[in-house]
Amino acid sequence: MSLNFEEVNILGNIINDTFGKPSTQTGYSSKKLEGNLAYGGYGGGRTGTANTVATKSSLHGEILTVTSLAVINLSHIQTQHQEIAKCENELNQHIKSYISEVKKQFKKKEYAGRALKCTQVKESERNSVEIISPYAENRRAIVRRSIDFKVG
Repeated sequence: MSLNFEEVNILGNIINDTFGKPSTQTGYSSKKLEGNLAYGGYGGGRTGTANTVATKSSLHGEILTVTSLAVINLSHIQTQHQEIAKCENELNQHIKSYISEVKKQFKKKEYAGRALKCTQVKESERNSVEIISPYAENRRAIVRRSIDFKVG
């Protein structure tokens, strides 16, 4: 079942972070990520620290694209692949928590009042790594992970 016009507007308002709604999150912790999307919630654990992960989403027809990115330090060249893989797993956790929070907000009575069905589009996962300063000692890099979901 596809979304009607009113439900598309509701979903758009939930994922909107352009005014008064921060999109960054603090570092991931092992406990369940929770909070309020309207106030930059689901940040898990370490309040008061620098924001390390940003999660954005965009709706294109029936496809919701969720992109999460993190800035990390790749200290040693021998361990950079392990650091990138660890960061990608962390970004997966942030994307999953973001989707679950969107579903929870959509289901509230003051919004749509029904469950939002999100199914991941097969082979839609995209990863990218950009090294910002390759010759610096700490070698900062931006790690991005995007996943497409079909909503209905």
